[in-house]
Amino acid sequence: MRAVALAFAVLLASLSVSALAHEGTEVSVRGEVRPNGPIEIIGEGFEANDHVRIELRKEGVEPIEIGRVPADAEGAFAETLHVPAAVRPGLYQLAAEGEESATTDVTVLEPAEGGAAVEPEPSPAEPVSNDRPAPEVIGLAVFTAGIAVLAVGLLWISKTRPHATSA
Repeated sequence: MRAVALAFAVLLASLSVSALAHEGTEVSVRGEVRPNGPIEIIGEGFEANDHVRIELRKEGVEPIEIGRVPADAEGAFAETLHVPAAVRPGLYQLAAEGEESATTDVTVLEPAEGGAAVEPEPSPAEPVSNDRPAPEVIGLAVFTAGIAVLAVGLLWISKTRPHATSA
């Protein structure tokens, strides 16, 4: 019975770690993102009245600051900024950093017709990684370990518990 209690405690702990990895500060992007075009950014969970720096990041490319936005008294903002014409199409991470920080993946599309021409980006020398953030990986690992411990505990109980015999 102790094994079940231990397995249950591990499961509950892993659920709370997993929930913490997804709570709090968030940033998102609405609509299509193109070079030399607008980008609508929404953020929440930042410090009240903070000034949040917004930048696009991509492995092997210098981060591109696209602006700074003020958070309101509740720590939220919704701003439309301008994506520089020099930004090349591809997968980026949009980072919002102030006292708190958050990131989200964003795809920069080809320029709209009549927009600034952008040369295709050369292939990186090293493979590009799309790894998950460390807190998410840790939370998933703890959750998986908790499920495994619970399964082993239930199996152990089923093997060691006396079975009723028929008369």
